[in-house]
Amino acid sequence: MNSLKFEGKGFAFFKIHLINVILTILSLTFLYPWAKTRKLKYIFENTYMADNAFIYTGTTKSFFKLYIKTFLAFVFIFAISFTGSALFFYYRNTMFTGIIIYWFTIVLVLGLMIYIIPVILHSTINYRFKNISWQLISPSYRGKLSELVPLYFRGYVLTLLTIGIYKAWFLVRLLKYILRNIRFGSIRFDFSGEAKTLFMIYLKGFLLSLITFGIYSIWFARELYEYTVNNIVVKKDDQEFKLRSDANTLEIFELIIGNNLLIFLTLGIGTSWAYMRYYRFIINHCIVPSEFNFSFINEPQEREEETTGKMNWLDKLNPVLIA
Repeated sequence: MNSLKFEGKGFAFFKIHLINVILTILSLTFLYPWAKTRKLKYIFENTYMADNAFIYTGTTKSFFKLYIKTFLAFVFIFAISFTGSALFFYYRNTMFTGIIIYWFTIVLVLGLMIYIIPVILHSTINYRFKNISWQLISPSYRGKLSELVPLYFRGYVLTLLTIGIYKAWFLVRLLKYILRNIRFGSIRFDFSGEAKTLFMIYLKGFLLSLITFGIYSIWFARELYEYTVNNIVVKKDDQEFKLRSDANTLEIFELIIGNNLLIFLTLGIGTSWAYMRYYRFIINHCIVPSEFNFSFINEPQEREEETTGKMNWLDKLNPVLIA
């Protein structure tokens, strides 16, 4: 029997999701923090590990303060883009000036976006982990912006320059970095996947999906899920365990086709049931090895040596933006 399970119900989530969507639209997204908090609380508190549910303690007030910063950051980027476009059209008859303004605006906006996305990722992981617990044990994230931003920037730029070929290497490095910086009690994590393997999955998935007019996308989705889950490593001292996927192609087919039909045939009303089916699949098919001892989690976190030296300006600034 799997130690992980999700017990969310479609109708119960529908009542939450419907109100969330209506109020988020009517409030021009200003009630998004309230909606997101309700959604996260329901999902986490219906996720069980070893028959004990997770607890979510995040509040709308704390989420709202951070969300406003994120909202204003994107307004600032939009303002730069709008100003650059206006100046470009104003100086369009002066070719040299117009070209300089055009490219300066593109580079500045793209650079800010590449900077803000890892900041949001870093902040969101920190916020979520600080507000969830399992049997009074809360996970923690020890990553640093000074390490994540360059990793993301390099990966994003190389992915663009290679027309997507570098994406596999980028994702593997990102997964390794995030998992290696997560602690859950005395448990540590790692990712053992190789970029070459992921690249071949992407290449085969793209070519065969193209040849089969999308039919192979079912097998492609299964391979991606298996690759991700089967390479998550759980560590305690010298012991290592790998999670395992038991999903099969038929179940993937039922999930994808079923969810699309649910959403399409109900004109979107069935989205809540599709969400629950998705979360149930992702969590219930992620198998924890039977030999794993859950008492490990309740042990105190191992003390790790703190690096000394001058703190990077990114870590000093530590902007917090969440989504």
